Order: sequence, then C-alpha cells, then structure tokens
Amino acid sequence: MIALTLTLLAALTATPTRAVTLAEAVTGALQVEQQESRVAALRGESAAIRRQAGGLLAADPALRAKSVSDALTGNDGAYELEAMVDLPLWMPGQRSASQGIATAMGNQADALVRLLRWEMAGRVREAAWTTALAQGRLRQAAAALAAARSLEQDIGKRTMAGELARMDLLVAQQDTLTREVDLQAAQLDYNQAIQSYIHLTGLRTVPEPLVETAPPPSGTPTEAHADLPADHPLLASSDGAVAKARAERERVHSQRRGNPLLSLGAKRVRDGRGSEAADALQLEISVPFGLTSYSAPAIALAERAYTEEVTTRRRTLIEAEHALETAQIDVAGATEALALATRRQTVTQDALQLVRRAFNLGESELTTLLQAQERARQASLDLELRRLEQGRAAARLNQALGLVPE
Repeated sequence: MIALTLTLLAALTATPTRAVTLAEAVTGALQVEQQESRVAALRGESAAIRRQAGGLLAADPALRAKSVSDALTGNDGAYELEAMVDLPLWMPGQRSASQGIATAMGNQADALVRLLRWEMAGRVREAAWTTALAQGRLRQAAAALAAARSLEQDIGKRTMAGELARMDLLVAQQDTLTREVDLQAAQLDYNQAIQSYIHLTGLRTVPEPLVETAPPPSGTPTEAHADLPADHPLLASSDGAVAKARAERERVHSQRRGNPLLSLGAKRVRDGRGSEAADALQLEISVPFGLTSYSAPAIALAERAYTEEVTTRRRTLIEAEHALETAQIDVAGATEALALATRRQTVTQDALQLVRRAFNLGESELTTLLQAQERARQASLDLELRRLEQGRAAARLNQALGLVPE
C-alpha cells in the first residue's frame, strides 16, 4: 500500500508530456461550445445592411400594371394599358444612417469575439483552479496516508519487540484507516473536478503554468480602488450596444418622412375601333409628407431602446468595478492568509518533531503524537490550499481586469 501511495504522489507531481497554455484551454473550450456561429451571424447581418445601404435604391423596386377596357360596357374597342416601375429613393441622411448601423454591428461583432473569449476564460480559470485545489487536497491526503502507514509499521515493530502495547498498534491502525478514507474522498473530488474541466475544454491537462501574474492592489484592502481598462470586454460590449442603439435612433429620425417614390413607365391608349393607339412615356414622383403623428411612435421606441442601453452600460460599469474591487481585496486577503499558514506550518512541524522524539524515547504517549501529527497535517494542508488560493485570487483579479489570454 505504501508503494501505491508513493506512486500516486509521483503521478500527482509528474509533469505532463504535453502542457497546454491557458489560451489553448480557452480556445479548446470555445471550440467545444461552437460560439463562433454567433459572431458569424452578427457579421453577416452587418454585411447585409451595408450592401443594402450601398445600393441605388432605398427599398425593393416594384412593377405596377394597369388595364382599362370598355369590353363589358360599350364594347367600342377602347382600352388603356399602363406599366410602371416604382423606384424607392434615398432621402438625404438615410443612406449614411443605414451605413452607421452596419458599422455599429461590425464593431459589435468584434466586441463579441473578445467578450465570448473573456467569459470563457473565466469559466476555464475557475475549472482549472478547482482542479488544482482538488489535486492539492489529494496530494496532501496521499502524503498523510504515507506518514500514517510509516508510523503504523514503526509501532508494529515496537509492539512485536514488546516496547509498546497492543492497544497502541490498534490506535495507529485506526488512524491509517481514517487517512485512507480521506484519500478516497479526495480522489473522488479530484476525479469530479478534472472531469468537469475535460468536459468544458476537451483537454485532459490543466494549463501550465497555471499561476498568473496579478498587479498589486491599489491602496489598502479597505481602500482598494477599481481601475478598469478602457478596453474591458464587458464595457466594450456595452459600448457596442449603445452605439448600435444610437445608430438605430438616427436611422429612425432620418426615415420619419419615408422614402420618395420615382415611377417610370409607358402608356398606350386607343379611343375605339379603327383609331390608332397612342403611346406615351410616364414619369411620376411621390414625396411623403412625414407627419410627426405617424413617425412619433417609432422615434419614441428608438429613444427608449437607446436610453435602456445607456442605463445597462452604466449598471455594467458599476458591477465590473465592484467585481474588480472584490478581486483586489481577495488578493490582499490571500497574501495575508498565506503568510499566516506558512508560520503555522513551521510551528506545527517543529512541535511534531519534538513530540515524535519524546515518543521514541518513551516520554510521550501515542495519542499525543497522533494529535501533533494531525495538527501538522492540517497545517500542511492549509498551507497547500492557501498557496493555491493565492494563485486563484490572482487569476480572478486578471479576470476582473478583463485580461483575455491570447
């Protein structure tokens, strides 16, 4: 069993044959979920609007045909035939307003690419660090089991030699069984964590190196001030939505009078049998009045949509600043917790050495040694977790800052 425990420890500390970076893990997760289709759809809509705005006509042309005959009345052979092509024209400002929407949607697509990658980076970071924390607990559980089995073997030898009572061996065996249960639970937690990571990214190894460099928090933990970058993916996405709503508002204002209609066609008229038909070309133009009462609802709707996007952008900024402040406080707290855990681990290890020496000399009982060993185990586990949590806090700070692994 000791050999198996050592093998497990070696496997946990072994370097994978092909390490992946955080950027590769994020790319793999995006490929698993196939998020690229959302960006392609938005770019396609932007291109379609741009093509339509670049055309000569403001809308689809139409063909009108008209026939007038006296066949059911006097039947004198009189008729009138007319064919017209209606051509909707651009009013001043309408074409540029539509092109503005196309530009805004193109910018939205660019922002969406970065937003999707940033959101996925947050999920990958959390999954990877959850796996790392589970691996740290598993590593500590394996080390604790190895120490318990080593102590059990030593007590077994001393029991056989008559130095210790049978009860001491039973107590040591119980402690070993407890450590085995802890190892099984830690193994289960690790299996679940790595399976969730694999399901998310499609990869079987966590990013290497996993620890990210985090900028130091500004001020004290209670005075930390959020300093969001201008290109934060959340803010860029909100800015794109505001720009799109603004462009839509401008388009609605430009179209409040509708589109002029130019009609071109031909006409043939015959007064009756025996008379010659007369042909003529026709030119018509129709200009809408653009009454305010009819365009007001559409304008009000566009104004409301723009106002909602501005409000959403303000709320997004507040939430992003709060997330950054929280992450900065967590980084400072993780640093302090690691310093305390380091001192605690040093003290408990020194105490364990003294108790172990006293036990070997017969000056201390086994229960005292087991208690000291448990305190040392808890301190080692706490130190391992505090180190990992400091790394996770740095990753969360980078996430809050909008840093996207490229």
